[in-house]
Amino acid sequence: MTRRERTYLLALWFFLGLLPLLVRPLWEPDEGRYAEIPREMLATGDWLTPRLNGVLYFEKPPLQYWLSAISMKLFGLNGAAARLPLALASGLMIWAAWRLAKRLGARDPLWAPFMAATGLLAFLVGQLLTLDALFSAFLVAALAAFVEAVARRREGQGALGWTLAAFAFMAGAMLTKGLAQAILMGGILVFSLPFAWKDAALRRAVLRTGFDPLGWLLYLILVTPWFWFVDRANPGHAQFFFIHEHFTRFLTHEHARQGSNNWLLDKLYFLGILAVGLLPWLSATSVGLKRTWPFLKGRGPQGTDHLARWIVGTTAVAFLWPLAFFSLSGSKLPPYILPVLVPLAALACAFEREGEERAALRRMGWELMALGALFLLAAPVFHKELGSPGWLVAVGAAFAGLGLWARRPKGLTGPRLMAALGAALWLLVLAAQAAAGPGKSVAELARAVPGNARWISYGNYFQGLPFYARTRAVVVAGTGELAYGRDHLAEAGQWFNEDPAALGAMADRMKLEDPSRPVFVMAKEASWKQLGPGEKARWEEVARSPAAVVARRR
Repeated sequence: MTRRERTYLLALWFFLGLLPLLVRPLWEPDEGRYAEIPREMLATGDWLTPRLNGVLYFEKPPLQYWLSAISMKLFGLNGAAARLPLALASGLMIWAAWRLAKRLGARDPLWAPFMAATGLLAFLVGQLLTLDALFSAFLVAALAAFVEAVARRREGQGALGWTLAAFAFMAGAMLTKGLAQAILMGGILVFSLPFAWKDAALRRAVLRTGFDPLGWLLYLILVTPWFWFVDRANPGHAQFFFIHEHFTRFLTHEHARQGSNNWLLDKLYFLGILAVGLLPWLSATSVGLKRTWPFLKGRGPQGTDHLARWIVGTTAVAFLWPLAFFSLSGSKLPPYILPVLVPLAALACAFEREGEERAALRRMGWELMALGALFLLAAPVFHKELGSPGWLVAVGAAFAGLGLWARRPKGLTGPRLMAALGAALWLLVLAAQAAAGPGKSVAELARAVPGNARWISYGNYFQGLPFYARTRAVVVAGTGELAYGRDHLAEAGQWFNEDPAALGAMADRMKLEDPSRPVFVMAKEASWKQLGPGEKARWEEVARSPAAVVARRR
């Protein structure tokens, strides 16, 4: 890596991967959940067993929880500190895109990390505290290290360091989100073998890297201890985690996360997500994919280079296999497809031809204008739900204006394009908080209440409530994903009640238990409206936002 490359990659990471994480509170529901679990680790001192609102929570492994807990230990209990593991995710993604594009022989591999970081889906998911960004980053880093290890072995160079790095990244993915890592990376290895079969030395390099005993030893050393100890401490963890959270999620619609109730639309779901999520790089990645096929068939000046063919084929498989796997799954959410973005960006850069820059820029201009039009249309459609729709108009105008500039690129250099697109994305971050933030965060509502208050979450489990209140909440008519933990709780009736009519009785019991602490409820507005006049008269409303209603028990 040259000094220029290092400086560029660090600047890209700092301005688009790190700083946007620091500017807003936690949003409901995911960010509250993934901040509260590590906060409870710090509060209880138990870093082995994940808990959410005081109950067992075994849906995912603990690596990101540990990273957030360490960050909050160092920088305080706040949303920015909880979100800092996403900076690691963006750094790994940026590095992997550059490394892969460089190994593919791209003329300017620095464009690949920029494309990967500034596509609409990647940028938005990279700002949200979920597990998808870090999981995807570990996967693409493992892919880049695996490709590098195989290439070096085929070239007769030492590859142990790259091999161990690939297995360490795979272990990171496993400890972030589970078995999907093994299925995805295993599929990439298997489906890449046909591209190496005609070259015995290359075939041996692929198999030697994929089945390296030291690599697997490192993987098992990193992965096994937590799964072993957590299952010993909590019998039943393995069955819930491996069966319910993996096979049931993949094979059924139990989690109600299908892309559509129509079978065909469900299977095409991620193609639609990519059509929007790849903007403004949809045409560039499409051209890269289109040119991949002739290369793999042996056409072109490098088509007979077995190593180059294998690298291109493996990168293409790293797009096609996750797309097929997640499309077949019965559980779908837009961030699941994140791992395919880096391979697409690397292929786009690898197959860009000299002299095509202006044509590519004009195509990008149309995409930027389409993106701007989407935001401009969203402003009047969602004006009732948004606190400041004018922000969406500003974002739409920014993207549309940049698109017009790209169509007529007088004075538009590469660095200026990067700066302008980065500025438009920063405007999107600020607009999202101004327009949607008040309805997505409970931070101000929780902070407006005395610190010694006891809380009821009513009609919904507000994930950010325990985080900002620094205390566990009683849940009435909103147990949801806490059901497994509730069912393994000895005093479940003290903390959970699914009967909406039990709100008053639960509040009165809490007041009797400790009269010195006031009792507050945070309620969904729809649930609050359904309360009868007699029950509502027993509460004093103290705060309201698009997110919820807060009231004090009289």
